[in-house]
Amino acid sequence: MSQSIFGVVSLIFWLLIAPLMVGITFNFILPKEKRRLGITFLLGFLIYVAGFEIIAIPCMTKIMYNAFSYCVKYYVILAWVLMIPGIIKTALAVFKDKNLNKLFYVRKADERINDTKNNGMNVASRSSVSSDEFEAADPEVAKKHKLETYIYWGIFFALLAFQMVMAVLMASFDGDDAYYVVESLLAQQADVMNTILPYTGISTSLDIRHALAVITMWIAFIAKVSGVHATIVSHTVIPLIVIPLVYLVYVEIGKSLFRKKQEFVPVFMIIVSFLLMFGNVSIHTPATFFLMRTWQGKAIVCNLVFPLIFWIFLEMMEKKEDKTDEKKEEKTDSAGVEHTTEKVVAKAGIRQKISTFSFGWIMLIFVNMLAGMCTAMGVIFATGLIGLLTLILLFIKKDWKVLIGAFICVIPNFVYLALYLSIWSS
Repeated sequence: MSQSIFGVVSLIFWLLIAPLMVGITFNFILPKEKRRLGITFLLGFLIYVAGFEIIAIPCMTKIMYNAFSYCVKYYVILAWVLMIPGIIKTALAVFKDKNLNKLFYVRKADERINDTKNNGMNVASRSSVSSDEFEAADPEVAKKHKLETYIYWGIFFALLAFQMVMAVLMASFDGDDAYYVVESLLAQQADVMNTILPYTGISTSLDIRHALAVITMWIAFIAKVSGVHATIVSHTVIPLIVIPLVYLVYVEIGKSLFRKKQEFVPVFMIIVSFLLMFGNVSIHTPATFFLMRTWQGKAIVCNLVFPLIFWIFLEMMEKKEDKTDEKKEEKTDSAGVEHTTEKVVAKAGIRQKISTFSFGWIMLIFVNMLAGMCTAMGVIFATGLIGLLTLILLFIKKDWKVLIGAFICVIPNFVYLALYLSIWSS
């Protein structure tokens, strides 16, 4: 009984709390309005797994005996180094400031209404104004729309819960499990990293075709530190993390697509959930991989990595108006008479534009690392997708600095390919 409790607590810590603390440590790179709980967790998860890739590949290629034990030890140290600043920030926000808004951005309702009043918008048409403006103009009708929005969100969360429950109760076993899941199990029980052939149990040289896709080793790490069997982690635990994470990305995509119609987001999510639930028209569709092979790297790439790339580019493609912050400055002339002048102190729009661009390219670095961690194919396809979307972004922004950001964010992919070819030829 105590072992089961320890396993559950360990899983919660290493799969939920640890990524969140890492995200809180690094959420300063996010624009203020992006420092929400979901995006902070997403950022932390990307950095968290990227750290494992940095530790796992050298351990696998350089250490001959007990490689996985060294990998676990070094990664635990790195994870705590990444978490401790976030833990300190959280403790200060909870016990000293008693205000979680220090950690996450929460936009208050009165701020939205004040923004609308300050804009002086004439809400004459429902189709031409944002939901916040409509709420400020007609509270009674807005209350009805808000109720409808809550109902739609309730339907979506019911569908999400149904998918998660069915992913556990009706766990699908795939032929690839004979390789991928066994690799995780061998790491957990035999303390090796891709040096035993799963099909026969015979020792072999490093299998470079699959070795750099260390998602199996990360699953083995979760199994090792929690004491839960690697097969259970793969088939039962990982879907409970990946499925909500994928939908979190789609929520952010919906918010980007419907910036002034946020009440459409839950409807969008219901449509997405139905497409994923009933997308099993063949064994090769992303929907099939999403719900039936969730723990495999290919499933994570097509259902998490690619939507992440689209969302980040949607954020960077947004055209923001430059807003000028002004403040009054008191000046006194030689006669001692005070004069009030308006002085431009900041270009908030420009700062926001720079911040959004920086956060986008930085997150893409970690997204590319996640792609390589899942499958070598992810490196190729992610690079191609980023290249295509960069051309579109370049056309929209007409700024050559876009090319610099695109080049920097795919550096991990070039390093991955160079490492792959060097090991292959050796």
